[in-house]
Amino acid sequence: MIQQFVHMDLNLPEQKMARSCRWLVSVLLVLSVVFYAVGFVHLRADFPNGSPWVDWSKMTDEGWYGGAAIHHFIQGSWYLPDSFNPAVAMPAWPTMLAAWFSLTGVGMVAARTLTMLLYGISLVLLYRVVWNARQGLLAAVVVLLTVINPFCYAFDRLAVLEPVTVFWMMLALCLAGQTRREDILRQGLLGVVVFLLVLTKMTAIALVPAILYLMSARWKWAGQRRGLQWRGAAAVAVVVGTAAALWEGYRRLVMRPQYWADYAYLFKINEYRVHWSIAPKMAWVTLRDAAWVNPILFWVAVAIFVLSMVWLRELWRIPLFGSAVIAIVGQMAFIGYHTNFQPRYYLVTAMPLAVVVGLGVATLWDKSWASHEVLCLPISGVMSPRWGVVALAGAVVVAAIGMAAQTVGYVLQPEYTFWKAAQGITAIMHADSRAQKDGARQVLLSDSGDNITLWTGVPAVCASLGVHGLDATLSRYKPQWYAAWPGWENRSIQQVGKRYRLDEVARYKVFDDTTRHTLVLYKLTPR
Repeated sequence: MIQQFVHMDLNLPEQKMARSCRWLVSVLLVLSVVFYAVGFVHLRADFPNGSPWVDWSKMTDEGWYGGAAIHHFIQGSWYLPDSFNPAVAMPAWPTMLAAWFSLTGVGMVAARTLTMLLYGISLVLLYRVVWNARQGLLAAVVVLLTVINPFCYAFDRLAVLEPVTVFWMMLALCLAGQTRREDILRQGLLGVVVFLLVLTKMTAIALVPAILYLMSARWKWAGQRRGLQWRGAAAVAVVVGTAAALWEGYRRLVMRPQYWADYAYLFKINEYRVHWSIAPKMAWVTLRDAAWVNPILFWVAVAIFVLSMVWLRELWRIPLFGSAVIAIVGQMAFIGYHTNFQPRYYLVTAMPLAVVVGLGVATLWDKSWASHEVLCLPISGVMSPRWGVVALAGAVVVAAIGMAAQTVGYVLQPEYTFWKAAQGITAIMHADSRAQKDGARQVLLSDSGDNITLWTGVPAVCASLGVHGLDATLSRYKPQWYAAWPGWENRSIQQVGKRYRLDEVARYKVFDDTTRHTLVLYKLTPR
């Protein structure tokens, strides 16, 4: 009895620490749920004006890349000849959106609700992936660092491809972290998820190495015998082979010859490539712009990566760390290669970045406190140990406070300029339609047309993107109205003006972009 009492007494500090840790995890998760929940507030609001992220997706992409689902319900066909049809190459998101619209009806709030739900699932998967790598407080910290980030708040509320890409990436990482060498069925399922990842956004192929690394590196550090290495290669072959076979089947059976021109066109409009002569400069721009996710967290992650190469090498024994690094590098390499530095492209790196920071600080903390192998800095003639981990942890805390404050600021100051403009445009079109004797349904020509359709249901076609050019679009659809962004679409305005007289009917101040800040509605009269 005495021995049991002594044993219990010795374990009391550990038991108290465990209870405290569980309490802190609960608090962090509750905070995460609160910040996630406020993302559902003001779903009609604009992308935050005054933000440091100038991204054109807020004008067009929610309609463009969900266009097949929108057209199916509004115009009776998912495919619009002589218009922009990205669903030919990237059908995963519009298929998901069509299924969702069959339950909710077509609408911007419905579309954004779906991306928010996918974002929530991604956060749960992030927690699970980090928990599998390192149980304890860290998983809750990583989730909180993600969900309080104003960068994530701004972009994950948009019905664009990047939040969906993150969902498939996190699902793939979760499967990869649990797949065994002999589990062929799960390897095949992972191949299906990789296939859906690429069908969501073609550039997501840059994330596949990170997924495969997590699956194979986990076996390496688990102490598998060298004689079983071939099984690892066979597992990778099953995943890649399944994804490739599904892609080839989709190409042959679905992407029929009549859609091939639309598929090729999508590559044509994204054919930008970095020239070797400016590659170093573009690499620096890519690295610099990655700080959009958060300048403090990003450079903390860079510092941790450097430490992992020279001193903190045990980080590479955590497969998730290497996978997160590969995901970040792969995505940034693709951005730099295409020299298209839109902030939303960096959203895919936000969760891996939080993983790198969390694992790095936690491992540095453990190493510094478990041994005397610490970084030291002379302060007032005295060596102050462990300053490195304290500095990095302090920087993360400062970043967290700043991110939470900025996110709360965005929540409390919503603006509705785009929604109001869409309502105004639709009201004018409907009034004119009622005034016409035949009451014919009118079509809007606009690069932001599909976004306006999501807001109000008015049918629209794209102005500047189409396989056969704007003239073919005008000839086929004979639009009666044109909503344009002067200063940015002057070339399209001039081309439309050759065939129609443009009478300005209304002008709307939308967003705070330097080039796209005014949406003008023109009445089109054939010449």
